[in-house]
Amino acid sequence: MLHRPRACVCLFLAAALAVAMWIYNVSRPGTQAGGCPEGCAQNADRSDGPLRIMSLNVLHGFPRFERLRERLDLIAEEIRRQDPDIVCLQEVPWTPQLGSAAHYLAEGTGLNYLYLRANGNRWAMLFEEGEAILSRYALHDMDFAELQPRAGFFEHRMVLGATAVTPWGEVRVFVTHLTNGDPEVNRAQADSLMTFVASGVHDLAIIAGDFNASEDSPQIQDIRRQAVDTYRVAHPEDGGHTCCVDSLFSPNGESLDERIDYLFLLAPPQHRATVASCDRVLDQPFWVSGGWLWASDHAGLLAAFCVNQLC
Repeated sequence: MLHRPRACVCLFLAAALAVAMWIYNVSRPGTQAGGCPEGCAQNADRSDGPLRIMSLNVLHGFPRFERLRERLDLIAEEIRRQDPDIVCLQEVPWTPQLGSAAHYLAEGTGLNYLYLRANGNRWAMLFEEGEAILSRYALHDMDFAELQPRAGFFEHRMVLGATAVTPWGEVRVFVTHLTNGDPEVNRAQADSLMTFVASGVHDLAIIAGDFNASEDSPQIQDIRRQAVDTYRVAHPEDGGHTCCVDSLFSPNGESLDERIDYLFLLAPPQHRATVASCDRVLDQPFWVSGGWLWASDHAGLLAAFCVNQLC
């Protein structure tokens, strides 16, 4: 029989190890993307027009997940209404009540999807969130990376990439969400992002997400030297503000005051890709159940592209 002091030490060490393992696993980036990248799309019929791509920060809303299911239904309804071919999503949660929001949205819109965890861990803390790509077309050649440097021990910023096989040819799609902390860390993560993008782009590419950086920041200026800022091309003089709603229950007419969400186009000369349009979506609240409700604290973007004269 162990002496009591020795038994206490063993119990303490076992508890300390369990706590350490929990801390280590409570927020870890995903080691693989999941979902249904092809064969699940039920929305093959599309309205006529150019290639359409949408991007939105969903707002996971941890820990209260305020009106999450209702907000996801509003987002799904807007996706069906706008009929995009590809949707890039950030802050896509997993919760015990709902399960995977990526799966929920894909099922509600009839699209294929990929999802990659960025933060949290459903097994360790019953919550996680990350990036997702929804697509009418098959998604191949999935790849991802953690952007460097890390802003904190529990904070991970990821980029998820995949190739959509479309009637306009293969389109490489990247979705990301940069830190909203130290601006210098944000800038370094933007450099990390573009290095990752450059390593895997040979054809038409889209980079979409919440960059948490203003249009006049050095990192956005650097990206604009490499890629087309689709909203600015379509609206040279408009502010293009996409963030942020103070309250999800704010009335119609609340103004957004920051531009931190972007949808960039990278197009080799042989593709002759042009921006047909780019507009904000979900930039007003909905009247539901006797009150106003925003789908997210961000507005989304919807861009349309003519590729090789196909519009």
